[in-house]
Amino acid sequence: MSTERPERPLTARYSDLLTLIFWGFLLVFLSFFFLYIGYQLDQKFGSTPSLMIGLFLLAVLICLGKFYQVAWRKWAEQELRESERRLSSILQGSPIPTFVLGKNHRILYWNRAVEVLTRIRAADVVGTTNHWKAFYKTERPCMADLLVDESPDEISKWYHEMFVKSKLIDEAYLGTDFFPALGEKGTWLRFTAAVIRDSGGKLIGAVETLEDITELKRAEEELTKVKRLESLGTMADGIAHDFSSLLSAMLRNIFVAKISVTDEDKMIEQGLEIAEKAGLQAKELANRLITFAQGGNPVKKVLSMAALLRETAAIPLRDSNVHCNFDLPDDLWPVEIDDKQMIQVVQNLISNAREALPGGGVVYVRAQNVTVSGSENLPLKEGKYVKWSVEDHGMGMAEEQRERIFEPYFTTKQKSETTGIGLGLAICYSIVKKHDGFIAVRSEQHVGTTVEVYLRAAGAENIAGESAAESGSTLRRKRILVLDHDPVMRDIMSIMLNFLGYASEFAKDEEEAIQLFKRAVDDRQPFAASILDATIPEGEGVEGIFQKLLGLNPQVKTVIAGDDPRQPLMSEFRRYGFSAAIVRPYTMDALKIILNDLQL
Repeated sequence: MSTERPERPLTARYSDLLTLIFWGFLLVFLSFFFLYIGYQLDQKFGSTPSLMIGLFLLAVLICLGKFYQVAWRKWAEQELRESERRLSSILQGSPIPTFVLGKNHRILYWNRAVEVLTRIRAADVVGTTNHWKAFYKTERPCMADLLVDESPDEISKWYHEMFVKSKLIDEAYLGTDFFPALGEKGTWLRFTAAVIRDSGGKLIGAVETLEDITELKRAEEELTKVKRLESLGTMADGIAHDFSSLLSAMLRNIFVAKISVTDEDKMIEQGLEIAEKAGLQAKELANRLITFAQGGNPVKKVLSMAALLRETAAIPLRDSNVHCNFDLPDDLWPVEIDDKQMIQVVQNLISNAREALPGGGVVYVRAQNVTVSGSENLPLKEGKYVKWSVEDHGMGMAEEQRERIFEPYFTTKQKSETTGIGLGLAICYSIVKKHDGFIAVRSEQHVGTTVEVYLRAAGAENIAGESAAESGSTLRRKRILVLDHDPVMRDIMSIMLNFLGYASEFAKDEEEAIQLFKRAVDDRQPFAASILDATIPEGEGVEGIFQKLLGLNPQVKTVIAGDDPRQPLMSEFRRYGFSAAIVRPYTMDALKIILNDLQL
């Protein structure tokens, strides 16, 4: 519906025409009448009296004046209608949502852009004072209303610190606010309001323009969240790295002690097993902190998210009265992820769901293939994703809790309820972001919580034939070269590889490694694989050594072993040509899985 001023009624236009005809006819009639009288007097008295001439001229002037008045009014009204038509065209064609209020607070204009924004037609509101319904659940003034009332001091009462006075235009104000009643989930608007005055300075209304900045606000919140995590991560990084190094040395010595214990020393063996378990748990905590820390890049491989969910979800629910209900399609796209990091995410989310169901219940784990486009308003690149979720019908969260749920050290639990420190979801958020994914929480008190995770899909042909938890094929005895500058680590590797059925040789530096490798090639008994220490301090470094080994045997499979999963050689090992990466200290099971994946 057009909001321009309507045309004058047909009867009014006919009235104007008849008025002009009447005064025109009267002018002609009076002119001839007074001329006739003048002529008759001239015949009788011989001259025209001055009075008659004056009356004649007066009549002519009155008729001319009235004629001009009617014509001027007609022209002025036509110009006004044309001006209003132009104004209406400008407002309607503007991409900026705009509405105009008259002095009585009634809507004069409600352009197409504000129709789209508010989903309210101009036909339903023009001429009314119901503009507040587009923005608020209960009646209250908009900023334009306050300007119409000439009450700018009241703006601070309604908008608090969310507005400023315009530096460019007098009697104009700029504001930003969240409108929960606008849209399905509320909308952030940036708005301006200004007074409208006529040529005489009299206030006749106010205009307000709107801009949807919801996506900008979400981006700002995401950036703030990332910066907060990065600042905390920087601190955690240094602590965790030093802690991890100490634990590595401790675990190596525990392993050596375990294999040296005789059958008679059962108590010592039990004590060492307890110490090793505690050390591995501490190492896992250190790895979590490193993952959370700045630059903790994932070590990715392509696998099935459905398999990982099935195998991982049940672990946190052991010995509980909560069980999983899976809805995982067979045609789910593969994803390229760091399986260890993603297992951590799944276990954290399942553990949270279990704790939300103290009386027992069901945790629903679902997944589906989705294609993300710009219309979803998600902070993701367009493309194909695997969307998986963990849902519980437990206690749920209040809105203020949900908004803070990814903050480090924030927890909804009482200290007496958990030994956690509130890093679980912050770590989940960090891991998912480093996978170029997205994680979101929907929750309602006494209804339940759903956590959704989006992960970018990989090529279906690359999906791993087995999951991270599966060991795969039977190991065959093959020769492996180990380069490690740590003598204790060389001893441990010797025991592990021998136990797993591999023949192994060891080098402490670059020169010795090249000699052993070349001799094996010359003897036509080449090494099937090599395990290289990423922290070799001398020579050309591990990259240079690797290139020399490839020059001697291009078919060799090489595993890079390091203490820091963030190191580019570890996190992006395929880019450097390595076949796999393993983080030290590692268990025999972890080494076994790596070697099985390489089909050795």
